[in-house]
Amino acid sequence: MSLPRSTLSAQGVDATGLLALVDAAERDRLGLHSLMVVRHGHVVAEGWWRPYAASRVHLAYSLSKTVTATAVGFLVQEGRLSLDDRVLDHFPELDRSAVAPGWDDVRVRHCLSMTVGHEQDAWPQVFDRMSGSDFGDTRDWVPRVFATTPTRTPGTVFAYNQVATYLLSVIVGRVAGVGVAEMLRPRLLAPLGLPDIPWDRDPAGRELGFTGSHLTTEAIASIAQLYLDRGRWQGRQLLSEAWVEEATRAFGPLNEDPGADDDWRRGYGYSFWMQRVGYRGDGAYGQFLVVLPEHDTVVAITAEQSRMQSTLDLLWEHLVPAIGRGGPAGSGESEAADRALAERLAGLEIPAMSGDALGPDHAEFSRASASDLAADYTAVSVTRDGADFVLGLNRRGEWLRVPVGRGLWSEGEIVAGGATLPVVASGGWVDEDTFRAEVIAIESPHRFRIEARLRSSDADLTWRMVPLTGYDPLWLATRWSYA
Repeated sequence: MSLPRSTLSAQGVDATGLLALVDAAERDRLGLHSLMVVRHGHVVAEGWWRPYAASRVHLAYSLSKTVTATAVGFLVQEGRLSLDDRVLDHFPELDRSAVAPGWDDVRVRHCLSMTVGHEQDAWPQVFDRMSGSDFGDTRDWVPRVFATTPTRTPGTVFAYNQVATYLLSVIVGRVAGVGVAEMLRPRLLAPLGLPDIPWDRDPAGRELGFTGSHLTTEAIASIAQLYLDRGRWQGRQLLSEAWVEEATRAFGPLNEDPGADDDWRRGYGYSFWMQRVGYRGDGAYGQFLVVLPEHDTVVAITAEQSRMQSTLDLLWEHLVPAIGRGGPAGSGESEAADRALAERLAGLEIPAMSGDALGPDHAEFSRASASDLAADYTAVSVTRDGADFVLGLNRRGEWLRVPVGRGLWSEGEIVAGGATLPVVASGGWVDEDTFRAEVIAIESPHRFRIEARLRSSDADLTWRMVPLTGYDPLWLATRWSYA
């Protein structure tokens, strides 16, 4: 734990507001995996939807941009990097004839603020991981980035653009001599009492920067608290106040995407979005680092859901009005509400799948046409293992084994192609014909289901929500070996 604990009432927050928020999130099926609220520097509410847990890291997607930007902030305050540095100057080895026009005037601050001059995200021109190709392409991605052409003057147009933060990650590695995660260890992680950050990397071993960081919920909340306290931690100024001030205000033009929700159209700082109240970092499928300076409050959320504005709306509807509305600390009514919320948060879970039918001791199934897992997964097997099961997934002719708990989440790993992916799984025979199971890639937001049928001898393998990394679960792994 890096943050002290307290109660809602002791810090002036009405627990009934948080209860209403949790109830609404469950009712609206917002797919939350964790929630942490910190007021006056104290954790006042925390909960994980089992099998997610406090000790587990969670893929943060684009919340990674905030972490990468923080690394840039440390180098700026140390005088090793300037916001006005030309990005190209950090790549002297590049063949300038292969660099697209428009990059000469792109500065570090333009990468931080998503104003490099691209009018749309240039990442699809660099690499398409949704294609299902192997991670064996060892060509450097940096020249591909500089081959994309900025069509507007830097600083004049906003476009949410993965290549901008990818370049920042590479620059941090070149300036610091180590990657983002290692560079942050003595400056951020150790002082805040946080674990190292597993991170998805490019073929050269560099953190992607714009995505791929894996954070505990408390790590998200602690970084938010550092920004709320303007770079101070336990009385020590870690990150300069000037950096926090500049990074957390809108820079440049607004997001003019007509499809953007309200809290994505209020301006963008240095990897922070402005919002109705305060500011935030966020990532796909509902990863949030929310800072509410006027309320001395921060919020950390992890999830798997597609309606991110709905989560923010619940904060504005239920949490913000509850701040400062709590009854007198120590009163019977407020203590009862605190206990009710604590019990509610302790009981959160993603229900495990089960089944009471007997089913055969072993069965094999071919892949059904409705499946959306990577096409490399061609068959499924189910083998009884005492009261539980072992799920077999045939990938490129190799059987991968996953333990499946009946009515409970059983821990295991998917290991293949040099990757190791931690998973939990539950399932069972729901009738004499049908076996159903769910597999959660437990260090990510994502899960997929298997429905296997004896009569047709086939099985559907379907994602709840397809990861941005692609259709193969193994692309969610951070542990790779190429021995």
